[in-house]
Amino acid sequence: MKLVLLLSIIFGLHTALTAQDTDSCSYELKGVIVDADTKEALPYVQVNVRGTQQYLQTDINGEFHFKELCNQSNTLFISCFGYCDTTCQHFYKQGEKPYIYLKKEVISLEEVTITANRSKEKGTASISQQSISKEMLSVDPTQSLALAISEINGVTFTSTGNNVQLPVIHGLYGNRVLILNNGIKHGFQNWGTDHAPEIDVSTASRVTVIKGAAGVRFGPEALGGAVITESDPLHLKEPLKAKVGTGFQSNGHGYFINSEIAGGLKKWSYHIGANYTRVGDMHTPDYSLTNSGKEEKSVNGGLRYHLNDLDLKVYYSYLSQNLALLRSSVAHSGTAIVRAINSEEPNIISDFSYDINQPNQLVQHHLGKVEATWRYSEDAKLTFRLGSQLNKREEYDVRRNADLPIIDLDLITHDFQLEWKHPNWGRTNGLIGIQAFTQNNDNNPGTGTTPFIPNYNTFRYSAFVIESLVSDKNTFELGLRLDYEYNNVRGRETNQDIFRDEYSFTNLTSSIGYIRILSENTSLRSNIGTAWRTPNMAELYSFGQHGFKTSYGLLRYYYDEIENGKLRTDRVTALRESDVSPEKGYKWINEWRTRKNTSSYALTAYTHYIKNFIFYRPLAVIGTIRGPMPVFIFDQADALFIGTDFSWNQEWSSSINGTLGVSYLWSKNLEKNEPLINQPPITVDYKFAWKMREFWNAESSLITLKPSYTLRQFQAPKTVRPEELIGGSVVIAQESEIFDFKNAPAGYFLLDIAWQLKFGQFDAGLSIQNVFNTRYRNYLNEMRYFADEPGINFLFTINYLFNSKSK
Repeated sequence: MKLVLLLSIIFGLHTALTAQDTDSCSYELKGVIVDADTKEALPYVQVNVRGTQQYLQTDINGEFHFKELCNQSNTLFISCFGYCDTTCQHFYKQGEKPYIYLKKEVISLEEVTITANRSKEKGTASISQQSISKEMLSVDPTQSLALAISEINGVTFTSTGNNVQLPVIHGLYGNRVLILNNGIKHGFQNWGTDHAPEIDVSTASRVTVIKGAAGVRFGPEALGGAVITESDPLHLKEPLKAKVGTGFQSNGHGYFINSEIAGGLKKWSYHIGANYTRVGDMHTPDYSLTNSGKEEKSVNGGLRYHLNDLDLKVYYSYLSQNLALLRSSVAHSGTAIVRAINSEEPNIISDFSYDINQPNQLVQHHLGKVEATWRYSEDAKLTFRLGSQLNKREEYDVRRNADLPIIDLDLITHDFQLEWKHPNWGRTNGLIGIQAFTQNNDNNPGTGTTPFIPNYNTFRYSAFVIESLVSDKNTFELGLRLDYEYNNVRGRETNQDIFRDEYSFTNLTSSIGYIRILSENTSLRSNIGTAWRTPNMAELYSFGQHGFKTSYGLLRYYYDEIENGKLRTDRVTALRESDVSPEKGYKWINEWRTRKNTSSYALTAYTHYIKNFIFYRPLAVIGTIRGPMPVFIFDQADALFIGTDFSWNQEWSSSINGTLGVSYLWSKNLEKNEPLINQPPITVDYKFAWKMREFWNAESSLITLKPSYTLRQFQAPKTVRPEELIGGSVVIAQESEIFDFKNAPAGYFLLDIAWQLKFGQFDAGLSIQNVFNTRYRNYLNEMRYFADEPGINFLFTINYLFNSKSK
């Protein structure tokens, strides 16, 4: 969102205006631009002196400095496309520099909450990115993180049912997209499409999506981009604020309640929040999705202490989830699996229930963080972060010993970060950092199965440097990062003998970015970034049943030449003895933004070449103890992704506006010249918003309509049905073309409507999702093999907000 503010500012000789000599054009104009709500400095804001050809960008500290002005009094035209590195107002001494506070113009909910290019992280200013604010996130407190950010062009989600959803950025997901939780890499079982990040989106104050290769700033997992969630900013000198909210949704008879309280004194501030959500079996337009409910509980809290130039923050969060997976995804015979995949309806349909039975996932996630910042000068600071996480995961399946988990894992993560925002060196400012990251994954005994992934320890040591040079209308950004990673693996062979593996990698990552202010209303961003990624443990060592399928990692299968290329799984290959290599990505992303009168446009174009790209593909249907199951294997090949995102925002009047969004992605397996599986199809949507200052007894009213159309994925692989594999009419060999078990679903049209009202200290909302109760299947949902997506849903929310007048 572009915020435009026309300010008439008269600066006195003792503050902003300093005469260098007695010439008529010898005045200087200095200032700092700050967000009026968050008190954060706003870098990369365009500032123009009205009536002159002088315009420039604020630096990393939100500061600007004009020279050789001819007038003592000047009018500034300030245009802001986004935000960058944060600086709070209280760090500055009064009287040294004048502050200009930008207040967001509230035209519609979408405009307030989705902000183009909001970049808090140094080193990503030249990469396309957008943010979603707390107001937008609170519209649907029951939604997942992935569903919330799918509002952004170029971002969607892949899922296993309604409860397990992963963000997809420009076709990449899993541990190619880094999830940063309060400045710490979120430590969870980030493999496959059936493990979602355990983050309660209703507790976030802002979520930012970085669409480019951000490996220099964040590390190897940011090959495809990054999702940054932020908690309450813990502002000082803030009045006591409290909120209690509840709501109900018709589909699944879901209900929730959440609460939070926050406040800030002169040196202290705090925030405490809690949330409970329960949803029963969802339903499609025609039938119930048996075993599709969920139950979530979360608590979080933060504390801040400020003393002179030192800031200390402590944060803790806990989330407990019980997530159901569709009962009909489990079959016990060849006939059943054929019927389940080919049928128009699930094999098992029962009456509505809140009960969560097998298959299901029980997850608990603890996160603790300590952060200390020493701002020893106006333009320099030193920040240390320490984060520790415990992720406990149990997965249950439909089997004889159903009360025993089939997967039982404990993952402990420690993250140490030291960052130095060094003083400005001339026109250059930058960030230098070192990081140490460790993970310890252990299988707990008692499952009665061969562990799906092995025990392992990961140690990663990193150092990076990022520098920015701002010169009038140009900003140059350069980054370098060095990573060393060591892994120690312990698991079991098929005969239960223990195997061990050790391997390490060293890699250099780089990024070059450029920002050009072409005119008062137009800007261009370009970034070329490299990134790398070590294959995750599931991609290397996965073995056996997981969900509705059997999986084999790259090191758990081989083709036996003696038996005419037959696939065998009776041994584990050491990584050093295999031809498996880390992924290496090269992404070039460009973004053009312009505004003309009441219209604004944004066009993002990118190309991403990934060497040794690892993907998941169907292979066969084989018999197991549980019965015939689809078999998937991990494979590796060079791949190319080319795509574009386009948006057009039109302010039709002072109270009505609309935004058109279009996303397109083309991808290809270059080695076999064939399509990749599970890539996002073309999407088109339009958001229409009508805001009324007063409506009936309400202080404000906002009505939004969002029609969208998702096209059929025309790049999908060919289809080979399970009965063809079981009957032997189709034989799949090592060099066979990639296939899928089911045709890509047809395209579909959806309409969502929302109405929000504010009455004094109360606000209420009514949303209708899938207004026409459309029957459809989502290509990126693995449950598309067995069932339709949920039908119409009415969501009602009400919140009570209390704000103390005293500070």
